[in-house]
Amino acid sequence: MTLQYPSRPETLDLDSDCPIEAKPSDPKVQVNWGIKSPKVLIITSSGGGGLLQAAKAFEQEIREQDPNATVICRDVMTDWIWKVIGNFFVKLWNSAQIRGSVRSQSFFGHSARIAQYIFWPFIFVCSIHTLFKEDIDRVIDTQVFGTAAILKALRFFNRRRNKNIFLEKVLVDLPTKKATHFFLPIKALSKKDRKNFKLITIAPMLEKGQTEEEFWRVNCNLTAKELQYEDYYVRQSFLRYKHLERKAERVTLMTRFREKEELSLIEKTVKRGSGNYTVIGDKIEITIAPESFVFTLLLGSQPASDATFNYVKKFIEIARVCPLRPIHLFAFCANHHPKQSTLFKRVADFIENVPDYPRSLTIIPMSFQNDDVIAPLFFRSDITCTRSGGQTAMELMSVGRGKIWVHSEAKGKTQFTNEELLQGIPGWESANASYLQHVKNAELVTPETFAPRLVQCLKT
Repeated sequence: MTLQYPSRPETLDLDSDCPIEAKPSDPKVQVNWGIKSPKVLIITSSGGGGLLQAAKAFEQEIREQDPNATVICRDVMTDWIWKVIGNFFVKLWNSAQIRGSVRSQSFFGHSARIAQYIFWPFIFVCSIHTLFKEDIDRVIDTQVFGTAAILKALRFFNRRRNKNIFLEKVLVDLPTKKATHFFLPIKALSKKDRKNFKLITIAPMLEKGQTEEEFWRVNCNLTAKELQYEDYYVRQSFLRYKHLERKAERVTLMTRFREKEELSLIEKTVKRGSGNYTVIGDKIEITIAPESFVFTLLLGSQPASDATFNYVKKFIEIARVCPLRPIHLFAFCANHHPKQSTLFKRVADFIENVPDYPRSLTIIPMSFQNDDVIAPLFFRSDITCTRSGGQTAMELMSVGRGKIWVHSEAKGKTQFTNEELLQGIPGWESANASYLQHVKNAELVTPETFAPRLVQCLKT
């Protein structure tokens, strides 16, 4: 497979089908709104952390371009679909991620096709209501559901209000042939719907001998005029590091905490190592020396519980045989809730009671963090170990300067073929992993297989 980066159109005529102007000197779209500040509707979904992060990235960009812009965000799952049902499906999805169940995650991906038909009326009615109530000027969609329903509502709104608004559909997952949960609803769009449709994407991963035009025609039934190529659409904090070169210098990384018990858990783990830290307000700042080895473990917004715990356990064993180099492990453990048996507490309690703990290793358990914490952490990390969600992948490709490892849920052996490791990743994310392998030489790992590679990295 190869990656091809097609050229961007020099200019999109404001009087043509597309109401936006793309400047060749700027990879991000610059919108010429005239005097009036726009009302922008961003449609997203709680059915995936990457969908929410992409929505946040576009909201930040809009406010950067026009601080007076009005941004209205709507969550398809919890705002438009009946809340009881929406919250139920969100909980099921989150549970599948926490358990690391590839089968369940793949099932939900395939079920999206059926859900498109079930939720169509809800999404259509809610789209109509929001468009007219807020008198929207621009629509950005970062999620999977109801593409046709939103477009039909938008076409009706355009006719009644004499506007020419496009649905700007953001492909949050990487463009590969396995992104069928995004592609199939787009491929089924009518010719009339496609006249008000624009797919925002990065360059696709092509099969051998395949052209970019063939990729989009086969997978989405789209032509070049319905595509808008952009650089990685990431949150503002990542843009600040995008073009920086990492230097061998002392830096300060941080994590935020939400309440006293979480702070107590972080402190008792950090104190077992030799790292220097300072508590300032609601954050802990950790000083990282130039020679320190930094490893980030982030297995999604709802991290796989057992896998995260097993990586931490194995890390302690590895640090015992590599005691000369200071190591910082930033381990994302999801949010902690006081007096509950969370992954966060499980990890902290284990570290507190480990006998013969290696002082060279400082472990920092982390709850969910904003982009201003994650961006500098990705930038400084010598290795990141993550899932291969599309948004995480784009953030890593933007600012990552170290090795990229992708977690697989493959189990039962200490050695796997690449194909077996890919089978331990849900369908569309396995394609994202392949994309990362081609672009960033990413490696696929499990808690049982990563140790020899990490030891080699620590000793070099």
